[in-house]
Amino acid sequence: MRAGGPGVLICGYYGFGNLGDEAVLAGMVQALRARLGAVPLFVLSADPAATSAAHGVEALPRGDLPALLRAMRRCRLFLSGGGSLLQDATSARSALYYLGLLRMAQALGLRTMVYAAGLGPLRRPAVRALARRVLERTDAVTVRDADSAALVGALGVRRPPVLTADPAFLLHPAEVPADVASVAGPGALGVAVRPWGSNSFVGPLGEALADFCRRRGARAVVLPFHHRLDLAVSQSVVEACGGTLVTRQFQPPQALALIARLRVVVGLRLHALMFAASAGVPPVGLAYDPKVAALYSDLAVEGSLPLDADAGTVSAAIDRAWEGAEALRPALLAAAARLRARAEVAAEAAARLYTTA
Repeated sequence: MRAGGPGVLICGYYGFGNLGDEAVLAGMVQALRARLGAVPLFVLSADPAATSAAHGVEALPRGDLPALLRAMRRCRLFLSGGGSLLQDATSARSALYYLGLLRMAQALGLRTMVYAAGLGPLRRPAVRALARRVLERTDAVTVRDADSAALVGALGVRRPPVLTADPAFLLHPAEVPADVASVAGPGALGVAVRPWGSNSFVGPLGEALADFCRRRGARAVVLPFHHRLDLAVSQSVVEACGGTLVTRQFQPPQALALIARLRVVVGLRLHALMFAASAGVPPVGLAYDPKVAALYSDLAVEGSLPLDADAGTVSAAIDRAWEGAEALRPALLAAAARLRARAEVAAEAAARLYTTA
């Protein structure tokens, strides 16, 4: 495909400094480039300069309607995703924004696709009704887990969704800076948390980590995946367990490489757990959201813990993962390979939509 032809416009939660969402975009861009070559890729972003620099795309402000309309007129295909975009857990605004963009693209005659999405929850009847109408008009709906597929069916969308996987599974590790790599290793336990509710999980988690590290002679390495949101709660965990806080901000391939050097990863952040599984490192997840439990179902390994698990339960789960790390590695790598193959399905569907438009 020659550069300068009709492009692909990608929308998502990009440019906010969330490592998980940047991993989603990196996986999408990598897979699309492999199939569509030099076709222009446009991305809606909260920080267009950073997004362009990190991903080699043409980024535009996500709230600039004239720029958005100009980009749509230069594109053939509109991709919504991936990540958890269509949800109204905190408010209806997120779902309305992303559904509105999908509908606008459809009205302007673009092919449209929901790309490896994690849908839900959608609790408000008006939002559910709008989602059904917009998804009915969408050329392809691909979802990253079985729970999201079930929600599409429950909404009454007649065309069944295609099950794929998170694009982050497509990424390859990169070089880790030596000064950061030195804090990881066989005796290191990774921790990735995020604020949630009153952060009541911090006390039991910190107690469990302190107990485990004392008994095992291990060290906790705390990795904020979204610095603006995660730094304060990460610091609280460090104070509770005596661990090391990694303040450097990474691109997704560097974070993947750092996590691959750890023995176990514990936490809430979904993509930290995905990165761990990709590298064959046992993930111990605290399920603050159904998407965490959905990941464990896909991995076919021991289930995640409830967010309100007590310190003893968390410590025991870390013990099992630590002891079984080598035995678990082949199963995790095999599961990650299956999910990697599934993640390619969404990219293939997008390429077909583009080339047949």
